[in-house]
Amino acid sequence: MFNQYSYKFKFKFLIVFFIILSIAAYRRSFSNLILLYKENIVQREKKALMNNQTPNIKALSTQVARLDKLIGKEGIEKEKIQQEIIDFSVKNSSGISINDLQPIHNFVYDDYQVYTYQVDLTGGYNELLDLTYKFEKQFDFSKIISLTFYTDKKNSKKEILHLKLIFQNYENNK
Repeated sequence: MFNQYSYKFKFKFLIVFFIILSIAAYRRSFSNLILLYKENIVQREKKALMNNQTPNIKALSTQVARLDKLIGKEGIEKEKIQQEIIDFSVKNSSGISINDLQPIHNFVYDDYQVYTYQVDLTGGYNELLDLTYKFEKQFDFSKIISLTFYTDKKNSKKEILHLKLIFQNYENNK
């Protein structure tokens, strides 16, 4: 069948046949191989990026735990926190009385809420200072943001020492 054609024609036919087979092989096998190779490179880069992010996630979780310790526990009802403040004051002090307890103030911003608790205590200087220290070191439901000592004269006779404590608790709105 091919005896009647010249070598020059057979060579051209082989070149055309080789090109057609090359195109078919590229479309069937090599193009998929190249795409998979490129996808493999992208996936390896994503994996390396994810592995680099893992220590950051651990660092962030430790920072969140440290901030929770710094600004008070999250996820507790605001009335329970106020009750815990009163209970802690009663259990850890002697000779101190609660003079005034303000209602809970709630401030809402975009991503968080701030609850403010205000307590006015009366008593001796050392007892009030000791209670403040215990609040700062042992009380973890909320943190003191402000304290003020002041005196009040009652009926122009005796001065009474007061301690106004302001606590705040932050909660995430998400």
